[in-house]
Amino acid sequence: MQTAICAFIAFGLTALSGIWILPMLRKLNFGQTILDIGPSWHKSKEGTPTMGGIMFIIGILGACCAAFLFLKDEPNAEKVRFGSGIVMALGYGLLGFIDDYTKVVCHKNEGLTPKEKFLGQV
Repeated sequence: MQTAICAFIAFGLTALSGIWILPMLRKLNFGQTILDIGPSWHKSKEGTPTMGGIMFIIGILGACCAAFLFLKDEPNAEKVRFGSGIVMALGYGLLGFIDDYTKVVCHKNEGLTPKEKFLGQV
């Protein structure tokens, strides 16, 4: 039951934050540009907001706060594992943010190189 509650919280926070974040990203013109070398049908995706992963991070953090309340009576080892998972999720979220930031703000359409992404994930 606790897992279902946390999943519901994550879904709700992600959906609600999307109502606010997506229009803001469109207003800021944080959309990805599409290269001309790709297929013509791919050009229709131009302007699709990027950096939407922020919504998922908000949902994850909300669910983790709720889950931490459920862990209050658990041994410290469980809390350390739980905290490690949060740090890992936030680290991957930061990596995605840096990738999107390079695409949008630095106008580098490919974002991070595969080597940079790999090193960040390791």
